[in-house]
Amino acid sequence: MSWSAGYVTDVDYTYGYYSELNPYYARFVLQDAGYALPAWHTACELGFGQGMSVNLHAASGSLQWYANDFNPQHAAFAQELAAISGSGAVLSDESFAEFCARDDLPQFDFIGLHGIWSWISPDNRALIVDFVRRRLRVGGVLYISYNTLPGWAAFAPLRKLFACHAERMSAPGAGIEAQVKAALDFSQQLVATEPRALSDSRVKDRLGTIAKQDPHYLAHEYFNRDWEPMYFADLAAALAPAKLAYACQASTMDQVPVLHFTPEQQALLDGIADPLFRETVRDYIQNQQFRRDYWIKGARKLAPAEQQAQWERMRVALAVPRDQVKMKLALPRGTINLTPALYDPLLEILQDGQPRTLGELAKRLLGPAMQRSQLVEVIRVMVGARMLHPLPEQAAADGQAAARLNQRIVQLAQHSAGIAALASPQTGGGVPISRFTQLFIQQYLAGEREADGLARYVHTLLQRNRERVVHEGKMMENDAAQLAHLQALAQRFLQAELASLQALGIVPLV
Repeated sequence: MSWSAGYVTDVDYTYGYYSELNPYYARFVLQDAGYALPAWHTACELGFGQGMSVNLHAASGSLQWYANDFNPQHAAFAQELAAISGSGAVLSDESFAEFCARDDLPQFDFIGLHGIWSWISPDNRALIVDFVRRRLRVGGVLYISYNTLPGWAAFAPLRKLFACHAERMSAPGAGIEAQVKAALDFSQQLVATEPRALSDSRVKDRLGTIAKQDPHYLAHEYFNRDWEPMYFADLAAALAPAKLAYACQASTMDQVPVLHFTPEQQALLDGIADPLFRETVRDYIQNQQFRRDYWIKGARKLAPAEQQAQWERMRVALAVPRDQVKMKLALPRGTINLTPALYDPLLEILQDGQPRTLGELAKRLLGPAMQRSQLVEVIRVMVGARMLHPLPEQAAADGQAAARLNQRIVQLAQHSAGIAALASPQTGGGVPISRFTQLFIQQYLAGEREADGLARYVHTLLQRNRERVVHEGKMMENDAAQLAHLQALAQRFLQAELASLQALGIVPLV
């Protein structure tokens, strides 16, 4: 049997960062949901891809990380980053069978796997469940994401068509990128003939979206030998031997029912006593396609007074400049308009980028204009919409390993836009940072303090790389327009972004 076990290895995976794998983020979400959690010291990621998440988490926090990915190319890059940061993360290129059988691993407080479960064989899923049963400590948390039914039911035939075309119709010796393109081209031809099996209008829309995506991502998402979307109830049955209790989805926004359900739908869900069946019905209502879930081994809910005290110790910081906060959210139910009277006072306090406890915010905001339940909902919406960073009660690390990792990432940004996050010892994980902002940070730390100098550095770098800025889908062909655009971005960096980056420990105070 091939070492790849049917998983695509012809092209590298993307350099994505997933905050749900951050134990400090997970603690915030779970504590917001009212769970009692012990202190955590060890963590494990199964199937780390290029290793961005595990490296950002290991460098930004104080947990000892172990992780594996069977692709040696991925492991080599991830190990290089771990060595540069000095985080002590232990990363290997073993298969699940090899890694899960090791007898030198500790008990883990947190185990995470993102984008793995639906794309591996039943045998490997069984190995993972047994590993979690044996290696997850009591009180520990499992994070798992997976393709979900019934949401994938309409699209499963399209995915099967991709895979069959790649297997049966590819030209001899064609690489995976050529296979992806050929399968997409044929599928578009077929859909144009209006076949009844693909008559759902959503299939055509999905195909159009897929055709615009990175072929590297598509190869790993749609062209593996194993691919099995799963009902929540079936996932729960599969995890049962590991003694796990379902806790919540990995977004605080899911704790705000009005965003997702009509009153009639919510009343129906409220009448379902069994939590596992309730989640299954929820997926039917939402036609859920992808879930991100936390499970706890030995879940324990806090009493209301304990939960309130815990909530008040939690911290947040604004994740975007004040003027970039979106007061409209596009959700499956439609566009939601946020109420300025509730959100503006909070934003005024947080606009300096400094972290604050929820207890401090409550003291300043609660009164006739805002009740505690409203503030809780506002925090949940803004954290779930990625407008607030959830933070641990105190900085997760001293920042030295994060600084070393960030230095390497911004060096890589000179040649590629692939890595779009930097390490923050305040969050204990990664923070989304664009390539141009990374390059501005690099030059700022080298001593450049003027917007014009920052912009000219990036402009010259792009010219050397024979690259052009793409803005709103259009390439800038005029040097003057490109430089002016970069100057505006550099000005925003200095005036609106820098203070927040310093507060998060990403840019040192100089």
